[in-house]
Amino acid sequence: MEKLRPKAVIFDLGSTLIEYEVVSWDELNRLCASSARDWLANEGYDVPEEAAFHTRFEDAKFEYRKAASESLVEWNVPMVAEPFLREIGLAVQDGFVDRFFDAYYAPVDRLLYVYPDTLDTLRWIKGRGLPIGLVSNTVFPERAHRRELTRFEIEPLLDFAIFSSTFKLRKPHPEIFRHASALAGVSPQECVYVGDRYVEDIVGPNGVGMPAILRAKEGREYPPDMPGNIRRIRTLSELPLHLDI
Repeated sequence: MEKLRPKAVIFDLGSTLIEYEVVSWDELNRLCASSARDWLANEGYDVPEEAAFHTRFEDAKFEYRKAASESLVEWNVPMVAEPFLREIGLAVQDGFVDRFFDAYYAPVDRLLYVYPDTLDTLRWIKGRGLPIGLVSNTVFPERAHRRELTRFEIEPLLDFAIFSSTFKLRKPHPEIFRHASALAGVSPQECVYVGDRYVEDIVGPNGVGMPAILRAKEGREYPPDMPGNIRRIRTLSELPLHLDI
């Protein structure tokens, strides 16, 4: 397969540059709810017992998730948290939802890690003078991810980053990819997108003419009818095998 000659490279975040799925998302959601509940209890608030708190918060998120999957209009955890906290009888004042979210996100922040070849790969691209971008689906506020990108020294290597929780649309919506190519200063056809999910990271960019490479994640279930000729890598260190830059 002939190598691609992009003028910009754009990456997904989770399971591409940083690993968030150290445990299953179901388990992570439980840990996050428990952390947030413990914070509320330690602050002196009367809150439901742990299992009920988790169930009620997951129920509160359900309609937001469903609507986003159908419309590709993004939601975020603080958006759900405010009415949920009022529903369980808590007065929501300035800054309260932000502090609740920080407690909720603490298990994610504790468990995630950067892949060992992330920085070397980004530096290899940057050293060849190409813009590097990021497009991430996330229901977490951008500030949480900016903190991680700084922590892992990724931020200085990026020319731009788009988070669906800020952009308000999620992959595979075409506008998020068009906006990314505009920020890169080139056409979609002159970019390469790298991500770990088929619909969001292959079908999405391909829909606007943007070539894409699947970073195949071990344990991820991919559609059985996924085309066999998709460019694939197992690790970011394999990316130079597909790029002539």
